[in-house]
Amino acid sequence: MKPLLKTVIGLCFYLTLIDAKEALSLGSEVKEYDKIFERIAERRVGADVIMLDKLENPFISITTDQQNHDGNETMQPIVYILEATFDQKAKISGTWYKRNETIGSYKLTKITHNSVILQNEIEKKELVIRTKDESNVKIFSK
Repeated sequence: MKPLLKTVIGLCFYLTLIDAKEALSLGSEVKEYDKIFERIAERRVGADVIMLDKLENPFISITTDQQNHDGNETMQPIVYILEATFDQKAKISGTWYKRNETIGSYKLTKITHNSVILQNEIEKKELVIRTKDESNVKIFSK
């Protein structure tokens, strides 16, 4: 029984020593952190006011003459003029287009002898060959 008791006491003593070593290593870590915090807490000396006043502006300032532009101006819609039609082709604003071709944001969907229909997701425009006093655009909403 005595050897068993001695073994248990020795084991307890050994475990106590291991815990003590861990506590010592934590103490060294605490000291390291204390040093770091001391360095952070030191007052930093930067540039003085006189030195800052002598510095030039590092940013380039560009001055341009701004014209009177209203940011809310609406863009003028593009005017398409139907000049001629011939065999499923249409001459619109000086350029010949075939059926199903894209003109700006519109698609040329239908061609007749005196008119064409341009269509996009929002609206449908019918261009008619212009006569003397009539406009050549008719707009239909979906």
